[in-house]
Amino acid sequence: MASEAEKFDGVLLNIAQQSGSIDGILDAFFGFLQRKTDFFTGAQDEQAAEQMVLKYYKKHWKAGQKRRQEQQERNRVADEERKRKAEEKKQQDEEEYRKRQEEAEKMKNEPRIEEVTEEEADKIKASKAKNAEGEEEKEEEEKEDKEPPPPGNGGSTDKYNWTQTLSTLEVFVPVPPGVKAKQVICDIGGETLKLGIKGEPLILNGKMHSKVKPDDCMWTLIDNKVVQITLEKFDSMKWWNCVMEGDPGIDTKKIVPENSKLSDLDGETRMTVEKMMYDQRQKSLGKPTSDQEKQHDMLEKFKAAHPEMDFSKAKSHGRTGHDLSHKGRRSKETIHSFWDSP
Repeated sequence: MASEAEKFDGVLLNIAQQSGSIDGILDAFFGFLQRKTDFFTGAQDEQAAEQMVLKYYKKHWKAGQKRRQEQQERNRVADEERKRKAEEKKQQDEEEYRKRQEEAEKMKNEPRIEEVTEEEADKIKASKAKNAEGEEEKEEEEKEDKEPPPPGNGGSTDKYNWTQTLSTLEVFVPVPPGVKAKQVICDIGGETLKLGIKGEPLILNGKMHSKVKPDDCMWTLIDNKVVQITLEKFDSMKWWNCVMEGDPGIDTKKIVPENSKLSDLDGETRMTVEKMMYDQRQKSLGKPTSDQEKQHDMLEKFKAAHPEMDFSKAKSHGRTGHDLSHKGRRSKETIHSFWDSP
């Protein structure tokens, strides 16, 4: 099940997508506090409200800095892994070149050439080809077995780095330093992705590995130099081997764990997977998911607690709630008092 901190993510994602920027989100949030609560009118002085805002800003700033440091560490590990593989490839190429040179020198010093029939020559060629094929397969298998699991269950290309969980992808695309959010072009479709900077050729433009849920996807500009794209998978039980079709892929068999039994998972992870599986079954039967059932129960409780309100003309707006009309005179009371004692 979703944690306490994540239970409003659906509503807040909807606000973020409609606002289009951090300025828009903050303006909408503080505008709501000003219109519908006594956050500004109930405080005895400006410092009280300001200190409350700063308290939670600092709390989440520390969490954000920790995430950034973790991502920087993952990027550093990925860079070191790429350098190591490049050095191994270089050494391997040099070794193969040396062997070819030795073989050529050895053939040059052969004392004589033995004549064979065409039939014998065909047999020799077939035998060599078979042996070479077997050796190549063996080397490839050994090489695959020695390769470590992909960092973050993702990979990297010359344009971006990416990580994934069963349900979500995080794509990190470097852009020219100093770019503003309004210059970024990001169009996330059900199966396609476009990303670029206004006035320049698109960095990403094409079909993705699999389908996503566009309404649950979003992007963020980090430090004016990296665009972070969060993609919510349509099939949340499937690993992706690449982000864009045609880009270098990863071996999903190397992902750890490759397959997990519910009994092998810790309590929180098991609850998350069970919820995911339940929601998939509900969707396939055309029934509400667990989140939708929870929203319905909350609405029923709200209706029971407010019999004075008319729900006959309520219109569903997905995750954002409902339009409710009030019988008689419109209430001007605030939703909640931030300052009165309980």
